[in-house]
Amino acid sequence: MIHWCSRIASLLFLFLLVACSSAAPRLDKMAPLPGNFTCRVAVLPFMGTGGYPRGAELFNKVFSTELVSAAAFQVVQEGDVLDLYRQLTIFPTQEPTLEQLKIIGSRLGVQLFIGGDILRMVERRSGRQVVTELTVVLRLYDGRTGKLLWETYYKRRGKDYRAVMHFGRINTITGLARRMSKEIINLWLEQGMNQCSK
Repeated sequence: MIHWCSRIASLLFLFLLVACSSAAPRLDKMAPLPGNFTCRVAVLPFMGTGGYPRGAELFNKVFSTELVSAAAFQVVQEGDVLDLYRQLTIFPTQEPTLEQLKIIGSRLGVQLFIGGDILRMVERRSGRQVVTELTVVLRLYDGRTGKLLWETYYKRRGKDYRAVMHFGRINTITGLARRMSKEIINLWLEQGMNQCSK
């Protein structure tokens, strides 16, 4: 009897450990944010290695929209960023060099850049359900120096948000990208990115 009780207790402990584990984005701070920045940020085109057609563009648009709706930032228009890419002969699928970042920062007058990689993006049918999965790495750069300040890694699946039975489950990659973007932006705000001077 004691043997079964200890097994049940250990299974219950394992279940609680898994159920209560943090599913939050992982933030690594390489350097502090520049002081007195004015919340003018530019979202650079994301690099898409996730295997989803035009997945980097989709995440870029969703993330930019969520950044604007956070109302704590003045986000440079995507067209202005792409015009500078064209002038500097940088392909949107190419990561700019440090010197190019400095030029983009001075011409756009931004204090921060946001760039990143889409490592995995999946939306497929599996029987009667849709499987969605997204893994991203977002980077925050200083707009004046091009120096990497913060890096955020986040991996989620649509079923991670299921509350009861199938309710709450996210069945589209756009919905998953929107939810993850909000969570990353909220983490950044909690960590001090909202030091905006008006």
